[in-house]
Amino acid sequence: MVRAGVADAARVNARWCDVVCRTGTFTAHVWKSAHRTPPLYPDAVTLTPDVTVAEVLDGIDTSPGCSIKDSFACLDLSQAGFEVFFEATWITRTAQVPLEPGWSRVDDRFDDPSVAVWSDGVSGVTANRDGGFAGLSNLYTQGDPDDACRGATSAVAASFPGLPITGYERGDDLDAALRNGYTALGPLRVWLK
Repeated sequence: MVRAGVADAARVNARWCDVVCRTGTFTAHVWKSAHRTPPLYPDAVTLTPDVTVAEVLDGIDTSPGCSIKDSFACLDLSQAGFEVFFEATWITRTAQVPLEPGWSRVDDRFDDPSVAVWSDGVSGVTANRDGGFAGLSNLYTQGDPDDACRGATSAVAASFPGLPITGYERGDDLDAALRNGYTALGPLRVWLK
């Protein structure tokens, strides 16, 4: 059951990477870009736990700076010259909550109905949709992590009402998400060369 939730979260996250990068392709096991992606975006995202290292690396620029989101934390990319950059946890929540005061949509460069960018002036988040799931990405705050999590959740829920929300967090941001109704689905690993 956890693996199914992780697969959904990974797919939603890969869809967001595809919207930003505009150079990716989806296969049954991996999303990947033949061209180097923008900073902070992976060159590949695994979509199933049975993907092979060869499938992930085939056709991408594996020069220094390449990064891979190992969505199931099950690959060993060290033999290919990669090191673990960070580990995080996939999260999910179903939320039907009113929009928190002060949060509003921000004019953005995405001309795509599956994407919405929100801010309250202190925190911000990007919401995206893939099928029956909403993604919470790029959450940032200069304030309280719990306030940011509640506001971001309400913004994603306002963007795509009734859809389960997925994303990933680590450290204090993960703790805030878990305190605010999210459930941990499983680990992920980002590898960097």
